[in-house]
Amino acid sequence: MLYVCYILFVICNLTDLSYKLFEKNTNKLITIINNNLLDNNINIHYEKRIKSKERIISKIKKAKIPYDIYGLRIIYNTNNDYYNTNNAYVIKNIIQDNFNTLNCIYDDYIEKPKINNYQSLHIYVITTLLIEIQIRNSNMHNISVSGSASNYY
Repeated sequence: MLYVCYILFVICNLTDLSYKLFEKNTNKLITIINNNLLDNNINIHYEKRIKSKERIISKIKKAKIPYDIYGLRIIYNTNNDYYNTNNAYVIKNIIQDNFNTLNCIYDDYIEKPKINNYQSLHIYVITTLLIEIQIRNSNMHNISVSGSASNYY
């Protein structure tokens, strides 16, 4: 019940302040990840997003809890090794070593892909906001955006 109240509060208060908090928190995450990856030679691209009020409400209507209101996607280059999944776990460990995470809702779709071939690690970081972090390689991302795991496929 407490989380439902939090969700309703977030929906009603998606203001400049929440956007600024989101930027501040994701920038901190990115800085720490980049600093920890200096020696690993992993090329990363980041995408940030805040779920729209309509998408949040739609998810609630389906009786799902939207843990993913705030999101950061981490996409690493595979250097033509499409099966490279090790870097996802390296990045996940860096995040877990440096931030509080909700392990009870951790999803490993790399180890167990969805039926539509969707692959990604989903971890949830607790900052002043709850941020869902998706970690995947560039091949997994392409399948997610324009392949069999795409919403438009």
